[in-house]
Amino acid sequence: MTEWAEGYVADVAYTTGFYRELSPRFLTYVGLLQRARVPDIGKPFRYCELGCGQGVSTTMLAALYPHAQFTGIDFNPAHMASARSLAAEGEVDNVTFREESFQEALERDDAELPQQDFITLHGTYTYVSHENRRAIVAFIRRKLRPGGVVFVSYKTLPGWLQVMPLQRLMHEHAARHPDRSHRQVSGALDFLDSLAEADTRFFEVNQAAGERLKKMRDKDLRYLVHEYMPENWEPIYHTDMVREMSEAKLDFVGSAGLLDNFAALSLPEKTRELHDQISDPAYRELIKDFAVNQQFRRDVFVKGERRLTGPQERAQLRELTFVPLRTSERMSMQFRTPLGRATGQEAIYRPLIDAVGQGATKLGDLLGRIDAGTGQLVQASAALTQSAQIHPVVGDRGGTAVASARRLNRALAQRVLQGEGYSYLAAPAIGNAVPARDHEIIAYDVLSRHEVHTAEELAQGMLNRFKRVGRRLVKDGRTLETDEENLAEFRERADAVMREQVPVWQHLRIL
Repeated sequence: MTEWAEGYVADVAYTTGFYRELSPRFLTYVGLLQRARVPDIGKPFRYCELGCGQGVSTTMLAALYPHAQFTGIDFNPAHMASARSLAAEGEVDNVTFREESFQEALERDDAELPQQDFITLHGTYTYVSHENRRAIVAFIRRKLRPGGVVFVSYKTLPGWLQVMPLQRLMHEHAARHPDRSHRQVSGALDFLDSLAEADTRFFEVNQAAGERLKKMRDKDLRYLVHEYMPENWEPIYHTDMVREMSEAKLDFVGSAGLLDNFAALSLPEKTRELHDQISDPAYRELIKDFAVNQQFRRDVFVKGERRLTGPQERAQLRELTFVPLRTSERMSMQFRTPLGRATGQEAIYRPLIDAVGQGATKLGDLLGRIDAGTGQLVQASAALTQSAQIHPVVGDRGGTAVASARRLNRALAQRVLQGEGYSYLAAPAIGNAVPARDHEIIAYDVLSRHEVHTAEELAQGMLNRFKRVGRRLVKDGRTLETDEENLAEFRERADAVMREQVPVWQHLRIL
């Protein structure tokens, strides 16, 4: 463990993930659902991500909001080198990355780091020391504008209580086996497996820990290193988070886990009766966390809560517009809630899916076509958004961001061709990114650069790109060695892209 890391993991870089809840559009959507006034993202704004890792989310968002200024802060120089190179390759010039600690960032004067409209942290808060948590709160208090939004996701109690002993044992094992962090994690997992197979009483009475241990084997070692090895790893209760954020003058707005905001979809009926009798908002959220044994929260706060009036809320909801993230044939009325699987009402969900599946659709236009009230449509559209089937659009459907998003997406495609692990494409219409597998990102690159009319043409273009860098496809664990085998597989994948992805990418203005 390096001295400057202050107990955090610094010898293994974090994964190159993207997190949709960090998007300004997603956060303003949460605000609207909770009747909170939030910054107007159609105007220039400032956005800062603390603990931004390799800067993938910050860079993508900067490309999607070229009229805004973005700052990513992380103290790991490897992360910052990666972030700066991606931004340079993608020609994203409205983002700055600072290699500094939270305390150093706090000490920056306002000329170097002005007040922000959005400050976000994904996961970071419950991995760092109490001193760093205080620095984060002080940073938010000083650097967030009145009316600004904070997003913080974090490990939550009581959900982690049964699993916390695993993390402690992994850390104790690593302390006695000095090595690079990824090898320490691998060795700790081997030891825990042996312990679980040795009729250990802990695993006999704690099935949740045993299940979590099994799932760890399917995870990227880099993820596990950062998930379990920080020295200051400490899940907290929501009430503690609210108390600490209140020192930065923040008010809790709601959850970016959208369905957590709807008691009917997130609480058992008997618990709902208790929940509805509680007046304190933080305590109500704590009861929710106990009801579903919450392990991870995605909280949204605002500095100086101001509520929309009834007419203002109704006007904004009527203008709220959604686009599809899947073709209508692939959408489903089934979705996962904090309580498990649920199925939406046919009379509401089916016409909603059919309408949005055709393209951009205003919620107000649906009110006259679907036999449902505004509240029912808001809840149904939130359920389909949470399940990544539809998404609210941003401003002019991202017209000003089309060119910058395309430059970044092409840069990502070149990195993917070289074997780097990126799995998202920037989608201008929604001011957010959408998941994409390797071959889909390569297909995008072909489609964005050439006139392609058939799956055969697309397959040939994908094969040519793979051949240029000496790559071959892998199917069912076997490398396809010949051009004929690769082309046959590319034909299947290209056909699926043309049928399932291209229509959606056009709605999202990716193409």
